[in-house]
Amino acid sequence: MSDKKSRTTPHLIWKGALFGIANIIPGVSGGTMAVITGVYDDFMNAIPRFIRNWLFLVLYLGGAVFGIVGGSFTIQILFEKWPAPTMFLFMGFILGGIPMLLKTGRFEKRVKPAWAAGFLVAFALVILMSFILKPGESEVITEFSLRTALFLVGGGALAASAMVIPGISGSFLMLLIGLYSTFVAAVTHMNIPFLVCIATGVAAGILLTARIMTFFLQRFHQGTYAVILGLVTASIVALWPGIPSGWMILSSVLCFAAGLTGGYLLGDK
Repeated sequence: MSDKKSRTTPHLIWKGALFGIANIIPGVSGGTMAVITGVYDDFMNAIPRFIRNWLFLVLYLGGAVFGIVGGSFTIQILFEKWPAPTMFLFMGFILGGIPMLLKTGRFEKRVKPAWAAGFLVAFALVILMSFILKPGESEVITEFSLRTALFLVGGGALAASAMVIPGISGSFLMLLIGLYSTFVAAVTHMNIPFLVCIATGVAAGILLTARIMTFFLQRFHQGTYAVILGLVTASIVALWPGIPSGWMILSSVLCFAAGLTGGYLLGDK
């Protein structure tokens, strides 16, 4: 683990809560939140060695669960009543964390062509997913069966892979495969069988993805972070809700400023 201060209980719980909240907002990446709050490398390294790092994972993932459950009850209200300010808040937060991303990436002054190529490909991928793929709301699945259980486990694993990759939205992927509405309903109504299946898939997906990301971070650290930078930067563009009207303009500017400040300060901890 890299930073003793970032591993204290309050910091890990709050950063975990932000990770959880981000994962239930279509277009926002939990992995991005982990990067800009300075815990991404520690998180990826801790998962394959969960026995040795159990306290770190309990605190961080406990905060994530808190963020998911609490966010499921509030995010929908925020998006219904104040959609533009809410999006600008997250845009500011992500932008405010870019300095932490650059610091963690340990980039040299001379940019290698491979890094630039990785950045551009990653940037284009997120923009492509955001503006060409337009998933719609799906019906909530209510009947539990073997087929439903397999779908929930598989969908949870696929979404979890996106959850821990910065710039790729796990909730967007859930929308794409038709699982998002069912997931939110399961959380808000505490549907235990559904939640167990989803949690099983999520655990498997996170474990597999963490091993892959750890491999690349250990062997190609700066190149991997160049790709992550492209994913994260593009996610800011993808979140753009358009120019708000009326009083929403002022509130959006204030929310963006608050997010920018919060992202920088929390990433600097």
